[in-house]
Amino acid sequence: MREERPGLRVAVAALQHRDFRLFYIALLAAALGAQIQTTANLWQVYELTGSALHLGLTGLARAVPVLALSLMGGVIADRVNRRTFIMITQAVTGMLAVVLALLTAGGLIQVWHIYLTVFLGGTLMAVNAPARTAMVPSLVPRHHLLNAIALQSTVWQVANVVGPAIAGLLIGVFGLGATYFLNGLAHVVTVGVLALVQVGALASRPRESPVKSLLEGIRFVRQESIILVLLVMDTAATLLGAYRALMPIFAIRLGAGSEGFGTLLSSSAVGAVLGAAAIMALGDVRYKGLFVIFGILGYCAALVLLGLAPWLPVALVAVALLGFFDSVQMLPRNTVIQAITPDHLRGRVSSFQSMLTGGAPSLGQATSGALATLVGAPLAVIVGAVSCAIVILGIAGTRPDLRERDLGAMKEPQTGR
Repeated sequence: MREERPGLRVAVAALQHRDFRLFYIALLAAALGAQIQTTANLWQVYELTGSALHLGLTGLARAVPVLALSLMGGVIADRVNRRTFIMITQAVTGMLAVVLALLTAGGLIQVWHIYLTVFLGGTLMAVNAPARTAMVPSLVPRHHLLNAIALQSTVWQVANVVGPAIAGLLIGVFGLGATYFLNGLAHVVTVGVLALVQVGALASRPRESPVKSLLEGIRFVRQESIILVLLVMDTAATLLGAYRALMPIFAIRLGAGSEGFGTLLSSSAVGAVLGAAAIMALGDVRYKGLFVIFGILGYCAALVLLGLAPWLPVALVAVALLGFFDSVQMLPRNTVIQAITPDHLRGRVSSFQSMLTGGAPSLGQATSGALATLVGAPLAVIVGAVSCAIVILGIAGTRPDLRERDLGAMKEPQTGR
């Protein structure tokens, strides 16, 4: 393969392919709507209850289906038309947003309505996330696969920049009903753009039963133990270092209001985009395991800064650093996992990854909300940061392969099964 020099063209190389470009736009629209709705959910729950525990329960409502159903989503992703499946699930997700809009506009909204829609949305996310990840290799040539995976990983970060800020503005100017309706509109755009994507036929559908298919994916993850190690490290960060559910409390504590709440969430995404841009511009970096280790440790340090922040500008810097270091560890981690996974197992391995990386942050919101109820939000994030750092240092000391120069070097495609 021809060696490419680091730079902007390398960072966005996969976007030169029409179908991946359309796929990226569709995912960005869906992610933008989802971030708008998540921001509105958190603000409305706190508006209705004034409780940190209730804020955390939104995370629990999302975590349960993600943890329970993600593996099933991987089996589905390796057996169905992935594009059609994603279109159906995104359409239903948009309908849920419209239901919340109508309940809010009619003055009928209750907290349990929000929990239920978050639960149903988490269910849809759990079953379609593996299909989204597994679809990427059919949209780009192999030499642009890692770049496509990295770009896909930035979708949520880009949406995080715009989504919470738009949500904060909409909540302040038009109210929560309009905010939910915009999410429904975003999913209409997603389905329409996905309809234009042309996807190659699935290479070979599994012939064994769904249970055997699932067990094959789990055996591979156990065999390639570095995958599990990397995911456990990320789980430590997102479970112990969860902070997003506490943002309404920090916003009010610092006198920022709903607009400031949206700005706080957006600052995380600004940092994440900068971190992703830096990693992608470097190209195929060496010592990916060290990037993961020090990225998470930097994340822990930023959490401590957030907990100690006396003013809004300091909190904005801390949250931006959280996003930056999250990207610094996330992209090398995802690259290693996808590079060592054969194509026919991508859906199932991606489902295992989605179960942890999607479920742990939501579960972390519940635990951080409960801890904040007892000791306050600032101390809760500091305790989480210290706990996370201890776990990461322990893993780093016992896994020398994390310090290998060529960890996750691209393997040649397998010709048989």
